[in-house]
Amino acid sequence: MERTVAKCLLEIKAIFFGFSTEYISSKGERLPIYCNNRVILSYPRVRKVITKWLTNVIKETYPDADTIIGTSIAGTSFAVLISDALGVASGYLLENDAMRESDERLREAFKPGAKVVVIDDTIRSGLTITSVTKTLRKFGCEVLGGVALFSYELEQTEKMLAKENIKYTALTNFDTVILIGQQTGRISYSEYLQALKFKSDPFAEEWCKK
Repeated sequence: MERTVAKCLLEIKAIFFGFSTEYISSKGERLPIYCNNRVILSYPRVRKVITKWLTNVIKETYPDADTIIGTSIAGTSFAVLISDALGVASGYLLENDAMRESDERLREAFKPGAKVVVIDDTIRSGLTITSVTKTLRKFGCEVLGGVALFSYELEQTEKMLAKENIKYTALTNFDTVILIGQQTGRISYSEYLQALKFKSDPFAEEWCKK
């Protein structure tokens, strides 16, 4: 699954490699890879494949799910497609909304006791899925877990999610994407090594130096 999804994302150029042209995230972070999952929505064939994979993961991993919640533009879009395929409820809770947990109008949108699966487009720091999961739990929902389209699978993020008892499955990941990127000539071997350096220490400024 990981290789198939990675190839699909590379094919439609949803993956941006920030080596020759440095990529700076909205939070000011330098990244060797940026995954723009919103691009998927513009490609019906790939969108259908991704939706099928996400739906199958939920069927197999969270068979009792009765509500699918999105956390972003891409996450919410796929939450709707998945819920339609499964015949269950759908909704969204953005990170900024999750911080307004005392808002009664927001609280009323979620049923206590709902068995929820959270759809996140990309997991890097893990802060979004953590914030949303905590808020849903305070609303009385049972969060079964999450599914992401892409994950960096950074060690510190995985430890934090485990500590918060948040489990998730990602369709593809950082290691798979950079390996296929190198094998298909999208990045050089030296860039591949730079990416591995980032993975081992994402906060080191020198990871992207030539």
